[in-house]
Amino acid sequence: MNRMIVASVSLLLLPSVGWTQQDSPLERYRRLEFPAKDENFSKGWQERVALEYEIINAANLKELRAALRDRDPFVRAIAARAIGILGDKASADALAELVKSDKEYLVRIRAVESLGYLKLKLNAIQAAVKEQDGGVSWVAKLAAEQVKIETDFAKQLRDAYAAGIKRADMGAAKVGLPAPDFAAVTSDGKPFRLLTILGKKPIAIYFAAYDG
Repeated sequence: MNRMIVASVSLLLLPSVGWTQQDSPLERYRRLEFPAKDENFSKGWQERVALEYEIINAANLKELRAALRDRDPFVRAIAARAIGILGDKASADALAELVKSDKEYLVRIRAVESLGYLKLKLNAIQAAVKEQDGGVSWVAKLAAEQVKIETDFAKQLRDAYAAGIKRADMGAAKVGLPAPDFAAVTSDGKPFRLLTILGKKPIAIYFAAYDG
């Protein structure tokens, strides 16, 4: 199966108020018109990203924990990712089991990624490094390095999701046009704004995530 690499973008979301199980962000993710399949690479990605941010900002751990056992691999994958970003260490055993035994590579990727955020279950991460699936192995190597570093990457992600950008800005970057200005925080906690260096020196900005 081809790997789907998509730009990670953020979205300004309103706080959740009185969601029922039926209309929760996770349930709406389940009902996406264009789920995260290879053939939908350029279709519906804005809605997938929007719901990912809403799922994380809603922080319904009970629903997310149950979703790790869902029959839908895309639901398992997004639940695993959200749990890691939310820092739910109580789910480490369940994530390690997904890394070990889930049949879907995208679920294993998200589960081992989250173990890196939690800095737990190093044995499961190291076992995933030896996986034949290149995507899982690559993410596991990153997770193994994250475990060694004191930086709280999960908190950095929570902060980024909470800050967000307007939905109208999603997809604003176009090939052949000047890069739109943006502000962000680097992985070492320093502020960054594109306009401060644009035109002054070469720059490569790389965003990569396994869509799922």
